[in-house]
Formats: sequence, C-alpha cells, structure tokens
Amino acid sequence: MQTAIENVYDGPKRPARQLEAKQFTLDFAYSENATELDAGIRETAKGYKLSIMAMGIALYRVDVAGLFIDLGFRKFGEYIDKLAEDIGLNRSTLYNWEYVGEAFIKYRSDLERIGFSEEDGPTKLPLLARALEHHSKQTVFKNLTAMTYRQFDEWARGPVQAIENHYTSVKLKGDQVLVGREPLAVFSDALKPDDRKYFQSWMVAAAEAKENNEYLRGYKFYDEKEARIFDRIYARELKALRKKR
Repeated sequence: MQTAIENVYDGPKRPARQLEAKQFTLDFAYSENATELDAGIRETAKGYKLSIMAMGIALYRVDVAGLFIDLGFRKFGEYIDKLAEDIGLNRSTLYNWEYVGEAFIKYRSDLERIGFSEEDGPTKLPLLARALEHHSKQTVFKNLTAMTYRQFDEWARGPVQAIENHYTSVKLKGDQVLVGREPLAVFSDALKPDDRKYFQSWMVAAAEAKENNEYLRGYKFYDEKEARIFDRIYARELKALRKKR
C-alpha cells in the first residue's frame, strides 16, 4: 500500500539524518587504458542517475510538505528560482527532477515489483502519468523496463489516431498561419508595423518548415550584414551536409 505525502505544513522538523553516499574519484578520466575509462564512465553514470533520483525525491518532499517555508520562502516557485540561481541550473531542469521524485514516490511499490531501483535511472519516470492515461497499468510497467526511452516516450503518447483527432493541424494560407479557421496568433494594435511583420515572418517560416517536415532553428546576430554573411556560410555548409546523406 502506497503512502501519500500530505500537503500540510506543521512546523519545522529536526534535521534529517545525512545519507551516506559512495565516494568516487574522477582520476579514471586521465587513464590511458580503454577498459578503465569505460568502467569509470559506467560507474559515474550510475552515481549521476542516483543523484537525480535523490534530488527529485527531495524537491518533491520540499514542495508537497511545504518545507520551503522553513527556508524562508512563501511559495515553492520562489524556492526553485533561488535554488536555480545558486546552483547554476535552469528552473525547468529542477522541475523535471521533481517530476522524477513524484513518480518514484507515487509508484514506488509498482516500480519495486518490476525490479526497478534508483540506479536504473530516472529518465522514463516523468512519462509514467501520461502513459497511464492511455494504457493499462500492467502494460505500462511492463514496457517501462522493456522499451528504450524513445520507444516509451512515443508509446506513452497514446494511439497515433487518438492524438491526431485531439489536435487541429496548423495550415499556411498566404501569409496567414491558421489553426483550423482561426489565426495562430493575434497581434496587438500597439505593435509597430515593422515589428508585426518581423514576428509574422517567423510564424510563416515555422509553418512552412512544418509543412515540409523540416526543423526550424533561429540564430541571433548583431545586425543584418552579419546575418547575410552567415546565410552564405549556412547555404554552403547545408549543401555539403546533404551531399553526404
């Protein structure tokens, strides 16, 4: 039977006992021996996975138990902002780790039943909730270990037809990008005409890439002259790249 953590703040708690972690060295990285390098990489990866799992569980407990109040924050989001700043990580990374901890706590008994442990890695855990929306519990936990991350990610989205029926496709009509019969975006009248044209051009380019099953990526430049120089380099390199395929 799973034990839920109640979202109730009942005052400061005594400091928890520190976890004993295995100490490891990075000396292997300077080895000339291929076997030692490979072994070091694999062992360090285990520690990395275990660290993410531990941090995720801790973040989830700080959130649902209201322990961020003990640290002087009114909201969990404020704590995340400060933590991200202090340790040099993105907020999205920390929230994703929290999803890992939440999934491990909520489904721990099911995970233990299939032999999943902290060292197996947290990457698939944030996908559990979505997979359970479309598939039976038994099948979900069977595929959690049987599938690769990419396979499980695609499978967790549900049947392809169900996904296609749920969403309306984006269409390009002239210089308009439509979702069904509605415009993808409505620009404010306060926007300058040149700025409106600029943002609209990006939407059109994205829609064109989508129609052609291509991938759009943007780059920032100091001015138009610099961008034009890059365009020439890009065209040459892309042509050479596609010749190799």
